[in-house]
Amino acid sequence: MKPLVECAPCIVKWIYERTAPSASEEQRYLLMRTILGVLSHEFNASGNVGLICKRTLDAVSEFVFASKAHYNGIKAKTNKAVEELLPASRGFIRKGNTPRERFERACYLASAGNVSPIGAPSGALKFPELEEVIMGRGSMPLLIGDVYGAAKKADHVYFLADNAGEIGFDSLLIEELKAMGVKVTIVVKEDPFLEDATIKDACYFGIDKLAEDILTTKCVFIPDETTSLLEEAYRKSDLVIAKGVFNFEALYGEDLEKQVIYMLKIKCGPLSQENNAHIGNFIIKLESA
Repeated sequence: MKPLVECAPCIVKWIYERTAPSASEEQRYLLMRTILGVLSHEFNASGNVGLICKRTLDAVSEFVFASKAHYNGIKAKTNKAVEELLPASRGFIRKGNTPRERFERACYLASAGNVSPIGAPSGALKFPELEEVIMGRGSMPLLIGDVYGAAKKADHVYFLADNAGEIGFDSLLIEELKAMGVKVTIVVKEDPFLEDATIKDACYFGIDKLAEDILTTKCVFIPDETTSLLEEAYRKSDLVIAKGVFNFEALYGEDLEKQVIYMLKIKCGPLSQENNAHIGNFIIKLESA
């Protein structure tokens, strides 16, 4: 995704607020100078938002590591909260009368689980919109394109996860994909990485027993900017499922030569413009090859 001008202050806010909690006042000046220094070189109209964020995060990796203890508590509480919602979530999916309906319902929950804010979370993530969907009171995420048709034709899905907690709802979608005979390779973050899901979070929800493989990426996955192992698995897949804003910003509009299903909450003006959706909407969007 190409950046708009207003993406710059958003990048600063997203990275600074997430990496500053464990820093001293002196370190925070260094942190901000580093972020602004990278942006001064990398931020331009022809760039890729995900790649700009990746290079900025790489430059402040010591602060990401230092924030591990802060986020471990948030992730543990979030995982527990999602675990308590899974029985009702499975019941919601089972109300679908056809494989298509059940798959789309699983997509609704996977999308509505994308609740982490642009600013740093101060505590366990909460899922009020998803709970409303489960209870039949809330609006369903916007479904853009035949995502079931794309999944039904797929042999192997490359699944890019996003946050802890949220990955519990992803596990329900993976269950539906497995029931359709689709193989899944899931990609999570190397530990530590802020509130994002790691192998520990994936295993908490039993994804190690569902997926063909669990791979890790140091930051956001970008083709040709990653490890040979991740690149090989990506090339072997015939459909990508990309969760969250970060993955959308890294992949959308980049001519990937394969179909991608994006699932995220519209959290800012540029995303709203790009998807013709209101801020606050959840979307499930198929981008054709």
